[in-house]
Amino acid sequence: MIIKEYFSGISTIGVLSLATEKFGLFPHFIEEKSLDRCSNVLDIPVKNLNIGNSSLIGSLCVANSNGLILPPFTLDKERELIIEFLKENDIEIIVKKLSAKNTAFGNLILANDKGCIISRELKKFRNTIEDILDVESVVSDIAGLSTVGSNGVATNKGCLVHPNTTDDEIELIKDVLKIDCIERGTANKGITSVGACIIANSKGAVIGGDTTGPEMLKIEEGLDLID
Repeated sequence: MIIKEYFSGISTIGVLSLATEKFGLFPHFIEEKSLDRCSNVLDIPVKNLNIGNSSLIGSLCVANSNGLILPPFTLDKERELIIEFLKENDIEIIVKKLSAKNTAFGNLILANDKGCIISRELKKFRNTIEDILDVESVVSDIAGLSTVGSNGVATNKGCLVHPNTTDDEIELIKDVLKIDCIERGTANKGITSVGACIIANSKGAVIGGDTTGPEMLKIEEGLDLID
């Protein structure tokens, strides 16, 4: 299932939230109806909160079914809130802060439960990232850009990437994330940073409300959500 959504009028919902196969984290200001729709489409328990007193959860954090990487300025009470939420839903994963200079981890890491692509800006943290997410990784660009997390969105079934992603990069992503389905595309009327506009798992996707019909079709194809 796939739906279009705004979070309080904002269409770049991937900047504000993240989803895995097991759980989702959403901004504190999201309306209850929107939160419920996202939970239903993705078929996961969800929690709304801040990270470091910021609503930019999708840009600052990255997660899969094995681990959650938080920026170093995450407040203790926020981390405790996440751990309590996970415990309430019988979800056992690693939750750790990563002390890196560039803290926009959601923008710099593209991951699913099988592998991850890491920005060269975080290459010295590669082993730590692998340990937390419990997957193998490669250091690479997408479309020649180091912001691999914001220029792609990946699930265990498929991936959508920046329209200028090269054929070699496509093959690398497929190999590392162990997926067969991948497409180039945009969202929200031409935005190439698709990770900033989409949250998804293998069961569904929530896409920015400005996304056009043709863009939606490409997203469905890339994420293998067409029945």
